Amino acid sequence: MAGHLAPHLSHKSALVLLPSSLITPPIETIRRVNDKHFARWPPHINLIYPFLPHQIKARIQNAVKAKRPFHVALSAAPPGTFSHSKRSKTVWLAPSPADAIQHLQAALQAEFSECDSDSRPFTPHLSVGQAHSDAAALKLGTEVKKIVSDHLNDGDQNPSALDWYVDKIFVIERKGYHGRFQVVDAIELQTE
Repeated sequence: MAGHLAPHLSHKSALVLLPSSLITPPIETIRRVNDKHFARWPPHINLIYPFLPHQIKARIQNAVKAKRPFHVALSAAPPGTFSHSKRSKTVWLAPSPADAIQHLQAALQAEFSECDSDSRPFTPHLSVGQAHSDAAALKLGTEVKKIVSDHLNDGDQNPSALDWYVDKIFVIERKGYHGRFQVVDAIELQTE
């Protein structure tokens, strides 16, 4: 990420996917204890962050006009990990298949090319917590898999993946740095 944020971008705005409320209970159980950003962020997959601080619905609709809804499974078998340093890890659920989200993000990034502060390759993920070591990340990963499996204890074929039908994208914003992000707009993916 760039060290200095361009003036047209805002850390108070993001373009995201929000999982269905049917699958958020186990995610929130994990995040409540393990995610230092729990109070500020809902469970989400960032598509573009930081984003623009004003209404841009027409541009989003233009970017996704050819995108159809799709199914995604958030896999906890095993969860993924980003290593920021020796003592800083982020544990996350991996969406599968990832290509539909990657194509959606690429279309949005092409439309919003001015939102280019993050030069890292896009990795779709839903963060569930942070850990201070590889061992702690592994322990958290085991806990994540158990909580998700317990939630899905219904004979499901894949008891460690939370299924979700993605049919809209959301603009979320917060007031102030410590405020909680709230949905300010929802844009439906095209169904025909």
